[in-house]
Amino acid sequence: MKRKKRKVKFFCFAALFLITVISVYFSSDKIVVDYAEKTFNSLISSASYHAVDFIVGEEYKYADLVDIKKDADGNISMIVTNSLEVNRLATTAATKAFDFLYEEVEKGVDVPIGAFTGVRLASGFGKKVKMKVLGMASVKCDFISEFNQAGINQTRHSLYLNINCEADVVTKTRTKVINDKITILVFDNLIVGKVPKAIINPLTLGKSEIKT
Repeated sequence: MKRKKRKVKFFCFAALFLITVISVYFSSDKIVVDYAEKTFNSLISSASYHAVDFIVGEEYKYADLVDIKKDADGNISMIVTNSLEVNRLATTAATKAFDFLYEEVEKGVDVPIGAFTGVRLASGFGKKVKMKVLGMASVKCDFISEFNQAGINQTRHSLYLNINCEADVVTKTRTKVINDKITILVFDNLIVGKVPKAIINPLTLGKSEIKT
């Protein structure tokens, strides 16, 4: 009887220990994924402004991308877009953002040792270790044109750059695709004249995508 009780206690203890180990393993893995996602999201803003700074450095002007045509009454009748230049800028922005993110992602993610306890409250404590759990997937850039009334017989024309970034978080137990988007105002112009209702608003002028 005593031997049977000892065996039962041993198996119960072993089962409890195994469950605890598995629980901690998966909990810590989820925390690592969360750290990777937060790191990537924080990098997207830097990558986006890095791309826009390069565009600004190229000294492009609003008139280089868009030509506003007016009718005899001074109202906007047509929008002529330099598609070649807009798409070239979208490609440049996507490439610059992708290269920036790829370089930063390769450095790894800082994960506190406390994260490996699997306990959320302790996950922020301890020395940080570098973990390569992120991998770049793609960066997509769209130039968006938008018109808004800005007063009597005045129209505000804005050109925005949408930068959508995607990456993979790869751990021993799972692979998670994460993505985030940031929108940055690149050009802002005030036009005297009304916008006809026939003009689509907002409108995508150009787009590009860089993949691994």
